[in-house]
Amino acid sequence: MKKFLSNINVIKRVFVAAVVLAFIAFVPLEVLPQAAGEAPVLPSCNKPLPEGYAQSVQPNVLLLLDTSGSMMYLSGSETSTYGDGSKPYKYGNKIYRYFGRDWESSNNNPDGPYNYHPNLVYIDDADLTGISQRYRDRYFAKSGSRYLYPNDSRMYKLKLVLWEILNDPGLVSGLRMGLATYYQQENDPPEVPSIGVYYQWPPETYGSAQALSWEGSSSWNRALLRRFFKSTDEPGSIEEITKWVDGIEASDNPELRAHGATPLAASIYGADAHPDKKNPYRGDVRDFFLMDEAINAWCQQNWLIVLTDGADTQTWPYNTSPVTAVKNLYDEHAKTSWPSFYGKKAQPVRTMVIGLINPNASGVSTLKNTLNRMADMGDDGQENGSSHAYFATDVDELMQAFKDIFKQIQSFNSTGNAPLVSPPIGGQEGGVYVPNFVPRIERQWYGHLYKYTLDANGVMSESPEWDAASKLEDISYSARNVFTVNWKGGSWKMDFKEDNASTLAPMLGLTEDQASKFIRWALGSDEWDEAAEPERYKLGDIYHSGLVEIGPPRGSNPHKDYRTFKENNANREKLVYVQANDGMLHAFEAETGEEKWAFIPPNVLAEGRMTGMKQDLAKSGNTITVTWLDKAKSNPRYLLDGTMTAEDVLLSDGKYHTVLLGLLGYAGPGFYALDVTNPDEPQFMWAVENVIYNRTGDELLSNKNKEMYVSYWARSGDTVTRTDKSHDKKEIPRDSDLNYKELRLTQSTPGIGYVSLYQGQNQPLKTQWVAIMGNGSQMGINDASSVASVYVINIENGKLLKVLGGSSMKQIVTPAAILCTGSTRLVKYFYVGDDNGKIYEGDLTNSQPSEWKMRDVFSIKSSVGPSYILDCAYIDRNKWLFINTGDYETLMKDKNKTDYMIAVNISSGVNSMNDLAQLTSAAGSVSTNVKGWYMEIPKDEYATTPPVYYNGHIFFSTYIKSEDPCSVGKSRIYVLNATTGKGAWTGGAKYVEMEGVKVSGIVISEGRVYAGVTKYPQAQTTIPDDLKLGEAAAVIQNGLLAFDVPPEVANWDSAYPSGVMVPSYWRRWIP
Repeated sequence: MKKFLSNINVIKRVFVAAVVLAFIAFVPLEVLPQAAGEAPVLPSCNKPLPEGYAQSVQPNVLLLLDTSGSMMYLSGSETSTYGDGSKPYKYGNKIYRYFGRDWESSNNNPDGPYNYHPNLVYIDDADLTGISQRYRDRYFAKSGSRYLYPNDSRMYKLKLVLWEILNDPGLVSGLRMGLATYYQQENDPPEVPSIGVYYQWPPETYGSAQALSWEGSSSWNRALLRRFFKSTDEPGSIEEITKWVDGIEASDNPELRAHGATPLAASIYGADAHPDKKNPYRGDVRDFFLMDEAINAWCQQNWLIVLTDGADTQTWPYNTSPVTAVKNLYDEHAKTSWPSFYGKKAQPVRTMVIGLINPNASGVSTLKNTLNRMADMGDDGQENGSSHAYFATDVDELMQAFKDIFKQIQSFNSTGNAPLVSPPIGGQEGGVYVPNFVPRIERQWYGHLYKYTLDANGVMSESPEWDAASKLEDISYSARNVFTVNWKGGSWKMDFKEDNASTLAPMLGLTEDQASKFIRWALGSDEWDEAAEPERYKLGDIYHSGLVEIGPPRGSNPHKDYRTFKENNANREKLVYVQANDGMLHAFEAETGEEKWAFIPPNVLAEGRMTGMKQDLAKSGNTITVTWLDKAKSNPRYLLDGTMTAEDVLLSDGKYHTVLLGLLGYAGPGFYALDVTNPDEPQFMWAVENVIYNRTGDELLSNKNKEMYVSYWARSGDTVTRTDKSHDKKEIPRDSDLNYKELRLTQSTPGIGYVSLYQGQNQPLKTQWVAIMGNGSQMGINDASSVASVYVINIENGKLLKVLGGSSMKQIVTPAAILCTGSTRLVKYFYVGDDNGKIYEGDLTNSQPSEWKMRDVFSIKSSVGPSYILDCAYIDRNKWLFINTGDYETLMKDKNKTDYMIAVNISSGVNSMNDLAQLTSAAGSVSTNVKGWYMEIPKDEYATTPPVYYNGHIFFSTYIKSEDPCSVGKSRIYVLNATTGKGAWTGGAKYVEMEGVKVSGIVISEGRVYAGVTKYPQAQTTIPDDLKLGEAAAVIQNGLLAFDVPPEVANWDSAYPSGVMVPSYWRRWIP
């Protein structure tokens, strides 16, 4: 197994994305000196594949291509073109030409879509030497004064289509592809046309040896494996296949040729078709799949794609029909010789068929029937009408056939995040928004945002109403409304357009020409030939962002000015805001899914962070060497990967504004604020970045050379200025309102509320809206000088009112859970947890920030501390905290420590776990301790969602990994009575379990649970009986699992109503 993992790399392990980049061939661009005094390059950090997803096994896909002589024929007739789509081959002083003749004029426009292979458009003048003018004009088409390659043969079109398909990463990434052809005989060249034009083709007589891509053997009429199965994500893998169809023949660059018979059945499954056991590359498809390390897991999908242009011409001596050969191949999996893993047989080989014929032409009904029967038999081993062949007579049909097949093979592997639920209000429809994404190696990850409707009764639609990614694909990149911040002078708002490249270039760290190209690419233009279409996939992955829906204000703030604000915005358009790792905050129309606009924060745009998607930078001394990634390759980066929160806040103009606060998360120690009161005219407010990490984000800069800065972008009127302050004590003293020197990766989601500030004797207290957040995660980087801090931030300008901390505090990555007063957002207390197992209470009751304090109120034994949200609730007039310790994404995980689920009644005076009752996961384990309880989570089990309080109960999910690469593992969904720990599932069970699923987020609304999940096609998942949706069983669709809360939760009652304290980003935010 170790040998297999190191050599074949089928199982994509976590961090492989970062590793493979070391092997990418870069194209040098230029060297940029970094001038003294300039802000250093911001980190642009790679994203590893998510745990669980990284265990997904890549499907095997074998292409079996027809290389018989009829592949030189025209697509719709038996007329030979004598051409096979290749440049002349020069051997010594001889030239071997395979141009053939151009017969059809309808496809001779070089600028037409899919008319010409990019390497086979114009014939070089030198390659025409020796051909008379008469024959040039007779056999070759022209464009202007230049002669064009004949492009009418079936082989030419096959090479053109395969070139396009194989260079479309959306179709072929994440596969293990192999290439096979029919066996071609030595000393037998392609067919030579009639005497008189012989010099356009091989100058030797028929039968002479050719120094081309033939194979010699005493036995042929079978298949030849040209390239063994290999992951398309490995560097150079695609090129090893495309060189067979690039139109170029050389000693190190073989080419497909068209000649010989059509041993169709024998190539798939022939009797004794493996005469030379020392060379398994000669045989049939069965032999190729049985080769060592071809099949590597029981769940691995195995596919054969057969392309043929004619009937089997070599039935002797095997006497097997193509239909029987396909069935025999499928049935091979039942034999003892077929591979087994973990006691399970590997999957059968499923066959799909493309026929290069006109199915409606006369004389082909028998062949059409045979190909359809092959495809029908190939999908499940039976002739039952379950599948059919694809037929193509031109490039468009052949292109579509391959696209359909590869899309079918590319089963939709995606990871689901926590959904956003917008419940029905006042009889109107609501919605469930489900983000998910498809991770990819050396490519940008594909993001999706689905919306399901909820009717007035809360019933969810079976299929999504829209997918924002599809909506983006329908518009041109140049028609998008994307803007950013201009801090170089002039108006602050600047469209992210090619027209503004001269201004954007210095902010991006590029020349104007480079900026133009990068801007087009970032918006969706295919600038580096990574897609088969003019535009590439546009929506980036929505990973840790979360969602915020903002529509007409519905808050309960009793303030008079707030009531006015509500009235003025009663008809405000409802938008869904989401951050993606394409570097943009997207605003999608809730009704249609259309992108209204997108915003690139300045600390994402600046100094190479965003351009890192297509660049690599190497620093030596004061010089930065910049290189562009070649062709389709790009770096999957963290750019806008933090959570968001939003609130209606009162600003210094005396008016309420809706402010959205976005964090960079794993991308870096930064965040920004945007005023989205008017969705048609969003306004930038400010941004902060603590510039402390090197280019790759894995090491601290040296402050000895004053490389560390706090960068601050602030708007005044119509302009934005940027201030860079060195970490030097003179520039940022301890009491500075920009003392963000301890800010790390922004994992601690802010809580938003207001405080009352002292303004002087006999003066009324000032209402000041604030954001409260921890200083974030060090991510394991050697950062001994870091001091844990909690920031209380003036939300209007991003400046600090107070930095709270203590010598015993460790890094704070939990969101701040705020306890507000009544229906207002007046902050009295908040709670955070550090990675040393301490829970802290912040006290902001005093009107003077100098008197604000923090104290530890609870200690967790032998644990790494909480990293998820601390959910809070008033239960029977007591203040309860609910804590899940540990972190699934390795922010702070220590496998030698124990994680817990903890419910603690802070009002009871408890201060450690020793005061709580210890429970187990057994159904009968219940607490009677009024101070609370805790439950140990087994060492192989990890919490994947925060605890969510709902109707007297706590909901959370855990995940258990599997050693079997075919198993995603299993999830447990816990529902526990908040005060006793009693299980709420049938029979008092504390959890239900699902195989093959990872739950990554839970939201509860109106008695229904919505869970984001990761599920893979190869994993069998059985929905537990307890998970119901009405009277029906729950289902998983597009990364969403929806089910009703257990009856015990639905029927729960208490003598006192419960209040819940949560950061607004996690639940549906209602302005």
